[in-house]
Amino acid sequence: MADKGYEITKCMYAKMLGENEDVRALFNPSHQIEMNGNRAHQPWSLASAIHAYACNIDNLGALGPAVNRIAEKHVSLSILPEHYPVVGQNLMHAVKEVLGDAATEDVCNAWLEAYLFLANVFIGKETEIREARSAAEGGWDGWKNFTVKRKAKESEDIVSFYLSPADGGKLPMFKAGAYTAIRVPCKRTQRNYSISSKPGEDFLRITVKRTGPSGKGAPVGCVSTWLHDRVKEGDTLELGVPCGDFLLDDKSLADDKPLVFISGGVGITPIIAMLESAISSGCEKDIVVIAAARDRKVEAMHEVLMKHDKENPNVSVTFLYGKLRMNHIRKAVGQSKDNHYYFCGPAAFMKVVYSGLKSWNIPEDQVHFEFFGPHRDLLSSEAPDSPKREARCPFPFFQKT
Repeated sequence: MADKGYEITKCMYAKMLGENEDVRALFNPSHQIEMNGNRAHQPWSLASAIHAYACNIDNLGALGPAVNRIAEKHVSLSILPEHYPVVGQNLMHAVKEVLGDAATEDVCNAWLEAYLFLANVFIGKETEIREARSAAEGGWDGWKNFTVKRKAKESEDIVSFYLSPADGGKLPMFKAGAYTAIRVPCKRTQRNYSISSKPGEDFLRITVKRTGPSGKGAPVGCVSTWLHDRVKEGDTLELGVPCGDFLLDDKSLADDKPLVFISGGVGITPIIAMLESAISSGCEKDIVVIAAARDRKVEAMHEVLMKHDKENPNVSVTFLYGKLRMNHIRKAVGQSKDNHYYFCGPAAFMKVVYSGLKSWNIPEDQVHFEFFGPHRDLLSSEAPDSPKREARCPFPFFQKT
């Protein structure tokens, strides 16, 4: 599987998405394309996950955090129990097609048993989350209509949408850092976007970057383009209930260790929600914000961050244009590195921050991040002698986009 995993998953997605229109709507088509000599994002994510699962087959307890992370994504996107047999059938077809004679009856039965076991784990966890979110005040299951109350340009390529329930009802409480899904019926697809507003407001704000082609042969971001060009104030959007696991931890608010929020580009979206949530909670300890962007023209939330810096003596904001390096973080945090770190941004940015924090020997429970892609891609950025983070084993049949 280590040698053939990517070939198997690429075959699986090609067949499954080509033959199942309802399932195809759950995926970002650009993630199926090999670009710039790199593997296609979605098949590589799944291949990495299957390999990790196989390596931990005798230690399934280690899957707990990963199961919760993926289950949150599935609930957001309305992944249902009936989708799992479709994935299983196509996975087994691909195993047989790619492995050929090596796909003996025993091998196929073993993989089918493993898949069914894990599928049932996910179905159980997702049912639990779905029922809890639906039963909460202001909660719902599936899709709910929201009205676009305001559309605000944040930068050259980033726009915010302020969304309120069309029925005038309350919003559920959620933790800062959560995301919501948007379904686009006319395009038969959906995407997840971080909620950039803090909990407790009477609206949800999403802040969306217009996504251009990520490489030669790749399409533009169809949903972000639709939101930027077609959606206007007064329109109705369908949203999934807030979900996520990259959340502002109550424990990091309660102790005396400073908070450090680091964002790269549009990664500011969950970070600004966390910052504003910490401020509104009455947090008095030091809060350091490092907001990196390619240049001023594409930077979002600059004025908002300046306002928080000016009005809150415990908040210090550093703006950086260009490539982030660890010496920028070291200078911003000062003498003490013993802080809670929350960071989100592009893959290269994430690798710099993650590997840097590990080289500083920051404890794992003080390092919080959201990485879009196989976690082993992030782990590979560590120095050979740096402490190893506990292995994460996501199994992302359906991955956040």
